[in-house]
Amino acid sequence: MRHLFLFTISFLLLFNISCSKDDDNSNSTENTPAGEAVFQATIDGDTYSNYDFTLGVYEVVRGNNGNTLSINVGDRNGEMVSLFLNGTNGFSSGTVKEMGDVDTDNFRTFATVRRSNPLTTFFSTNGNVTITTNREHPSETGHRLLSGTFNITAATSDGSTSLTLAGSFTELDFVE
Repeated sequence: MRHLFLFTISFLLLFNISCSKDDDNSNSTENTPAGEAVFQATIDGDTYSNYDFTLGVYEVVRGNNGNTLSINVGDRNGEMVSLFLNGTNGFSSGTVKEMGDVDTDNFRTFATVRRSNPLTTFFSTNGNVTITTNREHPSETGHRLLSGTFNITAATSDGSTSLTLAGSFTELDFVE
């Protein structure tokens, strides 16, 4: 249990550091207007959310000098999904990111799912994220729109409970 606590604290610190004021806050976008961005997922067959971002928030952060990408989604109930993508093969349309892959900067591609009731955190064990589209935003200079799909298996740190996470994200806005 101590290892789970330490890992959770480390993850939250990493997440907090990636979102700190030391980063260029223009690297993230939150609460995109309804109808533009969508994040859909099922967790073990149950709908996680069908976001229009009136009920939740998302953030896409470029880190490590643009060599990593983190997609973080949360709702009012405390449910959270984070997809951390390392720099292997970049972020172009058609790129597949494998869970557990380690890039040349020693960043690992992974996913976490935090369920709120009961409070449980799951860490990816296998699966992938496919970037289907990464295109220029049609009206915001320096912004991009990211779309993709994911199919991931995750488990608690002790391996006692696992889940499947599958879904897609469409038109998530982020600063290049």
